[in-house]
Amino acid sequence: MIYLILTFISLSILFFMLYVMLNIAVSSFYARQNFYGSINTKRNVFLFYLIKFLNKFSYILKIIKLKIFVDYTDKLDKILKILDFDDIQINSYTFVFIQILSMFVGCFVAVFIFGFDILFMFCFGILFLILPYLKIYEQYNKKINEIVKQIPDVSSLLAVMLSSGIDFNGSLNKIITILDGSLITELKNTINKISLGVNIKTAFEEMAEKYNIIQLDTFVKTITMSLETGAGFADSLNKISKQISDDNVAIAEKKAHEAPVKMLLPMTILILPTIFILLFAPFVISFFKSGTLF
Repeated sequence: MIYLILTFISLSILFFMLYVMLNIAVSSFYARQNFYGSINTKRNVFLFYLIKFLNKFSYILKIIKLKIFVDYTDKLDKILKILDFDDIQINSYTFVFIQILSMFVGCFVAVFIFGFDILFMFCFGILFLILPYLKIYEQYNKKINEIVKQIPDVSSLLAVMLSSGIDFNGSLNKIITILDGSLITELKNTINKISLGVNIKTAFEEMAEKYNIIQLDTFVKTITMSLETGAGFADSLNKISKQISDDNVAIAEKKAHEAPVKMLLPMTILILPTIFILLFAPFVISFFKSGTLF
């Protein structure tokens, strides 16, 4: 078993080195050709063309019309849209295709380590199938939470600048140079749309529709209504800043109260059996060796 694990680690290192070499080779080639398309960084050139290659096969999955699969791809489209993979053009079908390939890799790993054991092949296949989704879902939740946490700060800072006499566009431009984060990136994109001639209300509503977050919807509605009426702009922003901050605190307290309950399951499954083994293993070993408990 030890030799199999060492061999697996060696092969993993070998495949990683091969990936790095291919990445460098493809990046250098397209750098000489001075052609990157929509790629922003040379680091992602190989991955970009790998995804582009997989796109040609992934559309085969469109023939699947099962409701559960269609709902899953729709959810993936929403997540991928929010994550904004600008330098990697990936859609939901390509991502499902990557999951399927990952599942086969998991089966191969199980065969390599445990042999042709159906149970291990099934478990590793399912595990490798859901790992890519868990990864992007973690990034999705992280981005959503970051935006929700940034809304009060942006609202407060925007209210202060408006109260000091700076106009709305000037305040936004100053904020995007002071702060950083996912919400600031979205505000930069919104400002770019406005500079290209898109209506302010339309640009902000598109940003809200993209995420469909209650806090962001409230923030955008406050801005659009204040721009239309022209009254109480700073006061409205201060109010929603305080409201969202209080909501964030309430959510954090709720999660803190739920933590002990959520810890019961891992404690029951992992920790308690270990404790029982440590306590009673000496007695069991003694019983089998001498026939007595002591």
